[in-house]
Amino acid sequence: MITCMRARVDVLEPDLIERVVEESLNVLETIGVLVDHPPAFERLVESGLPGDAETLRIRFPRERVMAAVESAPSSIGLFDRDGALHATLADDRVHFVPASSALKVRDDRTDEMRDPRSSDFVRYVKVADGLEHIAYLSTAFVPKDVPVEIADAWRLYLALSHSKKPVVSGAFTADGVKRIARVLQAFRSDAAELRAKPLSILTCCPNTPLRWGEDPVENLMDCAEFGIPVEIVPVLLLGMISPATTVGAIVLHTAEVLSGIAIHQTVRPGAPVLFGGAPAAFHMRLMTNPMTAVEALQVFVGYTQVAKRLGLPTQGYMALSDSKRHDAQSGMESGIGAVLAACAGVNSVSGPGMLDYVNCFSLEKLVFDDEVAAHALRFVRPVEVREDLPTGPLIEQLLADKHLLTAEHTLEHWREELYLPGPMVDRTNWDQWEQQGSLDGRGRARVIIEEKLDAYDVAEVDADVRRELEGFLQTSSKEGSFELPDLAG
Repeated sequence: MITCMRARVDVLEPDLIERVVEESLNVLETIGVLVDHPPAFERLVESGLPGDAETLRIRFPRERVMAAVESAPSSIGLFDRDGALHATLADDRVHFVPASSALKVRDDRTDEMRDPRSSDFVRYVKVADGLEHIAYLSTAFVPKDVPVEIADAWRLYLALSHSKKPVVSGAFTADGVKRIARVLQAFRSDAAELRAKPLSILTCCPNTPLRWGEDPVENLMDCAEFGIPVEIVPVLLLGMISPATTVGAIVLHTAEVLSGIAIHQTVRPGAPVLFGGAPAAFHMRLMTNPMTAVEALQVFVGYTQVAKRLGLPTQGYMALSDSKRHDAQSGMESGIGAVLAACAGVNSVSGPGMLDYVNCFSLEKLVFDDEVAAHALRFVRPVEVREDLPTGPLIEQLLADKHLLTAEHTLEHWREELYLPGPMVDRTNWDQWEQQGSLDGRGRARVIIEEKLDAYDVAEVDADVRRELEGFLQTSSKEGSFELPDLAG
């Protein structure tokens, strides 16, 4: 019997994966984690975890950690605004998603890097909603025309009010998840339906090395309470706040994620959680932190192997670029990251659209990365026998006719077997290219952006829901209210 084969990439041998898990468990059991928030520390001690009240350090017995891993679901369903299942994060199912929380945007119309506005965010959502290979959305950048204390919930509101797709987001403060849950609840009938049909993943980052501060630990516990899926995302800097070596970094990374899972499952066993990460190398000469460094990519693939060994859904900040604009470096870094993520089977790949160390979002890059994602997904499609074994008859026909263009086998399979990229990739000859306007990559991106904006057609949110949420967000700011920004731009 001939079986199909899926392309994949590994950096750790099976025995080494087991050693990494054992080393991580040993770190948690003997060194432990600083829970730098007394209420959370006390709650964990009351649950039976050993802690030192003077140092606020919690140690995690391996039995407790593995019990938490066992209770965490191996599959997470994401539902759209209307409550329909949109994506399943499990096994080797790969979904590409814009990266999150940039502080700047690169304007595709002027090529200017500037502060984002709410109108930029609406424009981004309308384009991203129509991109075929961007599975769901993220709160990609932070609008600067609303009060900072409600900006996290405001951008989530903008995403959900202009698209039906699920959204990856995150809170900026210790009480931010409660505010975000209030926004999410408006699209569900009650708290039970929000837990049963989640429409958002929230990102939560421990404070490397081995510390949970007030904001992330409160966010982590609140996500468990509300049943909102949470991706635990350590931000290791190899050579600075992490071992410089791949294996050492993966051990620390795994220990930090497992500590988060143990805390999370203590609050509510069975709550959905992803094994995520955003490792970066520390550039000793430039003092920068590239996530696209070769060493960081090895850590991404390695911790994904560990997560799959533990049966947990995965996330990674890949398919992005550290370049300042969408250029050759951007294409190289994003393409390599996307293919590695797909081959590793990362379930939620956060990266398309992002530049400059996750500091700048580019809509032009996002439409390019939609095609990058398409290529990566096509590459990992299992290779199957399709009426081409034995191959002798096909070769005999080729020798006789000098081509296989009109062969029955070609006509049957070419549409499915030969991937034809979208307009972002130029596959024309020179004459065709000139006839079509001689567009370069930026020109093609502008055309696609305008086409997606023209084709945008998503039902508006109910007017009562809109008024309710806008009123809630206005009164949640420190000033008590603020003038709603112009969303048309």
